[in-house]
Amino acid sequence: MSDIISAHGKGRSESAGSTATDRRVPTCAAARDLITSLLQRCATDTSTARGDAHLAVTELISNAIRHGGGLTGFSADLSPDSSRLRLAVEDADSRLPRSPSETDRFQPGGRGWALVRRLADTCSVTRLPGAG
Repeated sequence: MSDIISAHGKGRSESAGSTATDRRVPTCAAARDLITSLLQRCATDTSTARGDAHLAVTELISNAIRHGGGLTGFSADLSPDSSRLRLAVEDADSRLPRSPSETDRFQPGGRGWALVRRLADTCSVTRLPGAG
């Protein structure tokens, strides 16, 4: 399974600009460091953009580890004009992420995917061959 989010900018570019990829990102902190280095070149590098991107990548990676059978891939890149960040996180589970239902709203946890969808301009999930 792959979760792909785009944040801070509109539209979808077909080719990537600057790229930071590590299929073996061991921690959320390492992923945030990669995001920080990319965003330093981003046209929309603000503390809000950095905070949103850090929160999104932390949620995606921790969800892959906790609920997706483990993190199997990670990449981050900027659009060619450096106005948009794209994150891709892969896990070993074939199940789609879910947001809590209205009846679950008073239960702890389960808010990460909904939060990522709110932070991102676009968000998609792709089932990868051989995953999960």
